[in-house]
Amino acid sequence: MSAGQRDRDPDGAQSVLRERLRTGTLRLDGAMGTALVARGLRGRAPSWNLSHPSEVLAVHREHVAAGAELVLTNTLVGANADEAAAALRIARASAAQFVAASLYAGLADLERQIEQLDGVECLWLETATSAEMAVDAVRRASGFGLPVVITCAMRVAPLEHLRALGAVAAGYNCFPWPDDASGADVLKLDAAGLRAEAWGRAVPKARLLGGCCETTGAHLAALFR
Repeated sequence: MSAGQRDRDPDGAQSVLRERLRTGTLRLDGAMGTALVARGLRGRAPSWNLSHPSEVLAVHREHVAAGAELVLTNTLVGANADEAAAALRIARASAAQFVAASLYAGLADLERQIEQLDGVECLWLETATSAEMAVDAVRRASGFGLPVVITCAMRVAPLEHLRALGAVAAGYNCFPWPDDASGADVLKLDAAGLRAEAWGRAVPKARLLGGCCETTGAHLAALFR
């Protein structure tokens, strides 16, 4: 991603999204990996961007139909160049208002993965399992000129420090649920074995809300109701 590419935002989507992430509200998508497993996936989820694109698109569209305004690319565990390009095309085809690059915060080749997803409006670094991992991921992603969101899979995370490092939003995803979610900008928690309605009632409030493992369109609809 060249300097010119980093700055290019012809329709202003990146600027609009940055402000929504920093101070506004946003409805996020639900689980991709577990949804694909339920559809027959064995192995790496990004491989289905090439072999089963209609299945990946169907999951995105289910989330958008439930109210999601932003979807994450199917690239969490890392993708090759062809898989990354396909992930971005498929996410765009979902008709979501915004598309963000989903990347595990602990990827060794994080910068290369970001380069492959040129055209996203945001970098979404997920499932940081330690404060050190979260801090390192934000620092490594901050040079790309895109809004950076970081979510942590731990009971207590240094959210204020992550925002001070440049993250436009910080919070929690997956498991365990946080001990105290009051300081979180974003919550994207797992289904925790709960049915959709019970899960929607149990999730704490945050400005940016969505779901993680095993959350479906029904979970999102209950959350956004």
